[in-house]
Amino acid sequence: MKSKIFSLTVLAFTSFSVNAVDEEPSNYSFSEALQNGETTINTQTFYFNRSFDKPGEDDAEALTVGGIMKYESANFSDTKVALAYYGSHRLFGITDRDQGGGTSILQSNGDDIAFLGEAYIDFNTGDHQLQIGRQRLSTPLMGDHAIRLLPSSYEAAVYRNKSFKDTTLEAGYVSRYSGFTSKLSGFDEQEGKWGTDGLIYMFADTELAGVAVRAQFIDTQDDSGTFKNYKYVDAKLPIGIGQETYIKGQYGGTGYEEGDSSKMLGVKAGTTFGPLDLAVLYNKIEDNEFKAVESGPMYSDWQQGYGNYEPSDAVGMQLIYHPSENASVKLGFVDVESEDNDAFNNDTFTEANLDVKYQISEVSKLRVRYSIKDQDDESDREDRDDFRIIYYYDF
Repeated sequence: MKSKIFSLTVLAFTSFSVNAVDEEPSNYSFSEALQNGETTINTQTFYFNRSFDKPGEDDAEALTVGGIMKYESANFSDTKVALAYYGSHRLFGITDRDQGGGTSILQSNGDDIAFLGEAYIDFNTGDHQLQIGRQRLSTPLMGDHAIRLLPSSYEAAVYRNKSFKDTTLEAGYVSRYSGFTSKLSGFDEQEGKWGTDGLIYMFADTELAGVAVRAQFIDTQDDSGTFKNYKYVDAKLPIGIGQETYIKGQYGGTGYEEGDSSKMLGVKAGTTFGPLDLAVLYNKIEDNEFKAVESGPMYSDWQQGYGNYEPSDAVGMQLIYHPSENASVKLGFVDVESEDNDAFNNDTFTEANLDVKYQISEVSKLRVRYSIKDQDDESDREDRDDFRIIYYYDF
């Protein structure tokens, strides 16, 4: 099914415009709003290497440069329009293992990524916002998921309400999306996952008596796909001891058209000691695989963000050191014990993760990430090490 949402957006570009910033309506005419729009260019030079501890298994490697070049009009009667180019292009011919397709910073076949990633109309009065077209989303189960060079983007119609204190209510319809890290270089149908008629969702983000709460429910619109629905809720409770001490909890599940629904629960507790942030965490999944449309909401999964979330128990810890205002060093460790079940892949492993960030200037930043994933001897999966160097520069 071709996207009705995108067709609506293209048609609307011929008549009026939009955006999502709380501001007073301007007196710009339509042509003045276009002339006074803003163009931003957010670039990344990204090197990725995934090595496998398996004889005869080639590394997945690529060096690319790309990012997002976006134009957004000025405000016209509470309305803006925006267009954004998404791209990731091979640099110096450094690719390997199917020409770098295994890195997810190029297309699956190793080709460069280049497409119109955002194209939306945004009507926003402050309390009420309606955004239609290709856009990024920020919800627990359906987010932009920017863990490689490019984020995920959605063809959607989304309404947001901010009329209530400390609360955002959101409802939307999603027809297609650009897939994990936009490596599809376009917007593909998801018949095998969602069916042919897309998704509807509801999301709430609020604060109740000092407790931050988020909840989301997503429902597929026909029964021809794999999944029936997705649900999630989390809460963060500040604790009045020490410095920025908290406890968080989460619960979620995935409903399948065939097979049992899954259940996921998690607990995370953390505190701060001067320049050190410390946290411990636990996740449990029961009955079936826990899935999200596109995000990694689980406390124990900061590395991949997309699975495999099979029945398992996971414990972990995180430490973040801030040597200065411009730098941070994050260390993480997780131990995942998969349930002994012939229906799943026995993804039993330990993973250590290093993430170093340094803000060079207002417009540039350097990030280095390294992770070691060691599978259990009886696991069906292979050991691997991931190494990434990312240089960000904004124009």
